[in-house]
Amino acid sequence: MNDESVKVSIVVPVYNTGRYLRRCLESICSQTLRETEIILVDDGSGDGSGEICDEYAALDARVHVIHKENGGLVSARQAGLAAASAGYIGFVDSDDWIEADMYRTLYEAAVCSKADIVAAGIVDDMGGECQRRLNQPPEGRYGTAEERGRIYKSMISCGEFFCLGIQPYLCNKLIRREPALLHIGGIPQSIRVGEDAAAVYPLLARADTIVLSDTAHYHYCHRNTSMMLGSRQEDKEYDNALLLHSFLRKALQAAGIYEAVREQLWRYTANNLLTRAYGRFAETDRESALFPFEDISRKDALIIYGAGAFGKAVCQYAAGCKGMKVKAWIDQKASAYRELGLDVRVLEEVCIERGDKIIIAVLSEAAYRKIRGELMCRGAAADQIKWIDTGKLRNLLWSEQVK
Repeated sequence: MNDESVKVSIVVPVYNTGRYLRRCLESICSQTLRETEIILVDDGSGDGSGEICDEYAALDARVHVIHKENGGLVSARQAGLAAASAGYIGFVDSDDWIEADMYRTLYEAAVCSKADIVAAGIVDDMGGECQRRLNQPPEGRYGTAEERGRIYKSMISCGEFFCLGIQPYLCNKLIRREPALLHIGGIPQSIRVGEDAAAVYPLLARADTIVLSDTAHYHYCHRNTSMMLGSRQEDKEYDNALLLHSFLRKALQAAGIYEAVREQLWRYTANNLLTRAYGRFAETDRESALFPFEDISRKDALIIYGAGAFGKAVCQYAAGCKGMKVKAWIDQKASAYRELGLDVRVLEEVCIERGDKIIIAVLSEAAYRKIRGELMCRGAAADQIKWIDTGKLRNLLWSEQVK
């Protein structure tokens, strides 16, 4: 295939994902859009993933492999991007998979609208249970300054805490080559948290034409990596979250839209710290027994509602606090979480007693309100139910030099 005939270059960073890699590559090679090149970047894998990449390259002339020393996700993406020849670039993580029409759908939308970036939805795939998640701004083409201004109002986060605006993932987007080279190529390799957001939000801020699509073909596969985050790892995640905030602040200031998104960026950084470095972040608050929840003591018996990233972090932290008892961990998707090896129950399996404190460990205010209503219907009192104190969270975050 000549370079001129390649419509989309698909970059796949690969690092020790041999268990899932064949499914990923089969889904890419089976795309109905055939005019693609598939660039596999083996980032120093030690589990045989590199050999699987070579195997597919021998079977399909569209597949090209780059073997390099381990340098992290940003480094791998930049290496693949440098080798890409198509006018549009897509990225796939090597432990996920995509539906057959994904790149045809995104490419046709991009060409029809002359878009710099097409942003679709995503499928959260958890133990076989799938949920489509779409961007908050409405589907459509945004090509004028006024139209792009409407996107900026909810680009990172919509009006409540915490609700994603345009999803920060690179993997559910198609990007024109020139802006991809400029923005992804310029990300410091020292950023190891939120690498996708470091690319996506500056791309959106600088794009002349943005297309939002309510299609969702990318399966983001959740797996149970260890809940037990060592303090050294949390320190690193904490520092990286603040590094990402600083990078995005400067990039959005340079694009001239920082004041329009400043509050949203604060919410996004708070989300990163609560989900990725909860223990380290919680320890910076000397007043709360369980930050950022009010009126919790270390002698309380806790029921924790929520088994997502934030819920996992809160549950693990509370279980490690002397004197604090985690009586139950619940989530409406308990069966899916049990498939991942987590001891999660549904609400109906738990007896709520008057002395219990019920922690709603979710970051979406809308989800909190729904869960609170469900708990009160089950007999919980209003003063038993605790959610994030956003004022306390804001004050602590600002004191931690996030300006």
